[in-house]
Amino acid sequence: MDGWWDDIEREITAWLEDHGGGSVTELARHLALSEEATVSLLAVLAPAGAVRICRVEPAPHRMRNRMAPM
Repeated sequence: MDGWWDDIEREITAWLEDHGGGSVTELARHLALSEEATVSLLAVLAPAGAVRICRVEPAPHRMRNRMAPM
């Protein structure tokens, strides 16, 4: 891939190694990207074995919608 991809992959893996893991929110903040963009990058890195995604939870807006009275 292009040089920018190598740079972002190095940045992500270095942050994960330094912190031993963390939330998407924390990583996104470090990268100065949205959570959605960060999730997309992680989804590309996971099949290559560069990262392991081990927790999934509902988005806050989905929980509010589910709890709303009908």
